[in-house]
Amino acid sequence: MKFFTLFMNLLNECGEEELEKQQQRGGGGAGKSLRNATIQAMSNLLSANIDSGLMHSIGLGYHKDLQTRAAFMEVLTKILQQGTEFDTLAETVLADRFEQLVGLVTMMGDKGELSIAVALASVVPTSQMDELARVFVTLFDTKHLLTPLMWNMFYREVEVSDCMQTLFRGNSLGSKIMAFCFKIYGAAYLHSLLHPLIKPLLDEPPLSYEVDPARLPSGEILETNRRNLMSLTEKIFNAIISTADQSFNRRLFSRRPVGFVRLRFPPQLRSMCHCLYQVLSKRFPQVPQNIGAVGTVIFLRFVNPAIVSPYEMGIVESQPSPAVKRGLMLASKILQNIANHVEFSKEQHMLAFNDFLRQHFEPCRSLPISLLEDDRPPSPSPHRFFIQISLDAVVEDQPQHSISFISDANVLALHRLLWTHQERIGEYLARSTKETGDPKAKCRPYEKLATLLAYLGPPEHKPLDSQ
Repeated sequence: MKFFTLFMNLLNECGEEELEKQQQRGGGGAGKSLRNATIQAMSNLLSANIDSGLMHSIGLGYHKDLQTRAAFMEVLTKILQQGTEFDTLAETVLADRFEQLVGLVTMMGDKGELSIAVALASVVPTSQMDELARVFVTLFDTKHLLTPLMWNMFYREVEVSDCMQTLFRGNSLGSKIMAFCFKIYGAAYLHSLLHPLIKPLLDEPPLSYEVDPARLPSGEILETNRRNLMSLTEKIFNAIISTADQSFNRRLFSRRPVGFVRLRFPPQLRSMCHCLYQVLSKRFPQVPQNIGAVGTVIFLRFVNPAIVSPYEMGIVESQPSPAVKRGLMLASKILQNIANHVEFSKEQHMLAFNDFLRQHFEPCRSLPISLLEDDRPPSPSPHRFFIQISLDAVVEDQPQHSISFISDANVLALHRLLWTHQERIGEYLARSTKETGDPKAKCRPYEKLATLLAYLGPPEHKPLDSQ
């Protein structure tokens, strides 16, 4: 730009008045040649840097000085005569508008609210919930705003619920976001956790885990099968508990071999558990089982599906035998009851495991947090594990995400969803302003949204492919 400014100053000095004076003195030819050469140089300069040069100099076309305006128009005419391509400039402008669109949707208010995102979440039909969950998680994570997204979406669901038992079990956006986070942030964790436990079951001589007398094969001993099942469940249980990241688990692994890398519960899922716990505590402050509710979700929606279907979830490369699948299914039932802090009562063949369950229940549900800092080596406890992953929301520094807003399928899908539902978004925000003191608070973001969508125009109708 400094060279462009230099040429612009030189062009002003070669203005019509200056040329007339030179002509009167008999030297007008040299001045005219200098002016033409300057215009040619400026045109070449802008042609070589059309994206940045024209964007910085376009304001000269609106300059209050008519001579400056005329000079710029001469330069622009020269560029057009040279056949300069403006395609990249259009792409730059479009990409900038997409960035603004993402920034507007991820913009937080003074109280941490996400007005546009919440409005969109409130008006999309159930058939588009999966797509919206993918779009939101991907883009908010790119902006390092995944925690505010989860807080807002979880609280929307918890706020209208009368009890914790029915939470996140339907087709709500909160449950879809939770499922997608489990999928993309927890897949590697589940594989590292369960593969070493399940793979040997496929390679070694099969054991039997059948504990239902009505289904017990001839020649098998019921008590032996019960011990096999408890041993399998114990291994999985201890492996899960060991992945929490607090000082006492470091002590548990103080004698690990050199080179051993301890598996850790994924930081993004820790943040999700933290958000869930905080939201439940705010909505149900008198309920002491909020930590347990986090555990219920972790096992029901995340861990147990991978235990029951290890081949389908990519944990192992081949289908387990029917006997192994039966053992994994029964182990998952025991683990779920441990997480729920509930003993078996209806299934008679599972009553024998209630002693095993009680051994793994936390002796006191109201365990003080200070106990986590006790110097004594503690025994594995699900309640301690849930406390750790729910109350420790420190997320390690994540590598910077690179994203091309013009080509990213999630941004294009966001554009389409906003375009399709922009009228209903406006109506939702208009209704919600009645509950706030400032009627303009939520109208301003919508006005910006409507303007951006008008500039972008209608989207291409290509749904986001399933991931």
